[in-house]
Amino acid sequence: MNRRSLCGVSLTILLLVGSSRAQDEAAPDAGAAGIPAQAVEATHEQLRSLKTQAETAFNKIGQSGRIEDLQPLLDLVTEDVVLAAMNGEVVVGKDGITKYFQRTMASPDHTVASVHHDFKVAELTTLYGGDTGVAHGTSKGKYDLTDGMTFEADVNWTATMVRENDRWLLASFQFGPSIFDNPVLDMALSAMYRAVVIAGLVGLGGGFLLGWALRRRPAVS
Repeated sequence: MNRRSLCGVSLTILLLVGSSRAQDEAAPDAGAAGIPAQAVEATHEQLRSLKTQAETAFNKIGQSGRIEDLQPLLDLVTEDVVLAAMNGEVVVGKDGITKYFQRTMASPDHTVASVHHDFKVAELTTLYGGDTGVAHGTSKGKYDLTDGMTFEADVNWTATMVRENDRWLLASFQFGPSIFDNPVLDMALSAMYRAVVIAGLVGLGGGFLLGWALRRRPAVS
């Protein structure tokens, strides 16, 4: 190969490399679920902010029990939000959530005196198409009931967020308590066992007293 041919080959290689680099620099990096990489972190920051606001709003009404403190939480959910609550009840929409909190925390015969949850996120939200995200994690909840019962519960949770009018909102939230590690069930079983033991002791005591009384009864001649 002569010098002129060698120079031509070298120039071709340089042009190809330069063109490839230019294309790489011009093309946006694909982020999670098709979102450009430069927008992914901004999206996660918005979702972190939503999580912080929702947790603060939830715990505020959980502490006060005043239905007027529910509005900050309602501002963070969609109109057709779905909530699967700790008691297994499923409520739909902002009106459904309002009625649920009214019944459990604000009505004259409400059952929950106060509730507090510390929500932990297991990993970054999985993003779909730039306007939907799914997150999951764990939470430690502390409940004070109006009958004086207090308990803590470790639960799993899942949440779906959607982007509406350039805002991230909660579209669904589900508590997932374990049926095998249930503090309410444990306390109920403990109370049942105590009742059985007390009933047994009362029965034994009554039998002993009855026997003693019969032995002391004078014999009939």
